[in-house]
Amino acid sequence: MKYFLTFFLVTVLFTACTHRNYKYYSRQATTKFQAKDYQGAIEEWSKAINLKSNNAEPYKRRGIARYELKDFENALSDLNQATILNKYDAETYKFLGDALMQQNNLKEAVASYTQAITLDNEYANAYNNRGICKAKLKDHAGAVNDYTKAILFKPDYAVAYQNRANAKFRVKAYREALEDYNKALNYDRDLPEAYFNRALINKTLKQDQDACRDWAKAEELGVDKAGDYRKRFCK
Repeated sequence: MKYFLTFFLVTVLFTACTHRNYKYYSRQATTKFQAKDYQGAIEEWSKAINLKSNNAEPYKRRGIARYELKDFENALSDLNQATILNKYDAETYKFLGDALMQQNNLKEAVASYTQAITLDNEYANAYNNRGICKAKLKDHAGAVNDYTKAILFKPDYAVAYQNRANAKFRVKAYREALEDYNKALNYDRDLPEAYFNRALINKTLKQDQDACRDWAKAEELGVDKAGDYRKRFCK
């Protein structure tokens, strides 16, 4: 009886310590990730995985940290493992799509974003990023539809407005693109691409002063070629 009692107490204490240690490493990892110490976060999540290898969350979080370090191959490995352990987490599929897109696996990325949207049909970032993939695949109409969905669920989504404008610009829907660039810049005044492309449209529409003003702003925000355009077309 004494043996079984001792065994029981040791088992309880071991379980408690394991649980506590897993939580400790998770907290450490989260703190380091928030401080943008991604390598440190990866090390802490790895310790957490050693304690609970059947838990999807540390694989997902380590995969996201690896994505931030542009280690896309290992990010994909972690995120795929996370989907095996939990097939119902939309965020995992969204980041899996991001990593696939970075490796130019666009059709696979579209499939991952679609799965994220299936799990959360109001996932604005997944719609936006799926739209980017569709645009790269020359499906501009599909891209516009996705950006529109992203804006529907996140009305102040400046980048989605910019991306939708880019798609409309490519099919020469200049007036509609111009309206979207205006909306994008209303929500975020620091979008270099929006200024540069809006300038191109303004130049096409013979609104030269507006074009020159936008090129100057784009140059100020770091778009070097904007300076070349400004020198060529502006007095």
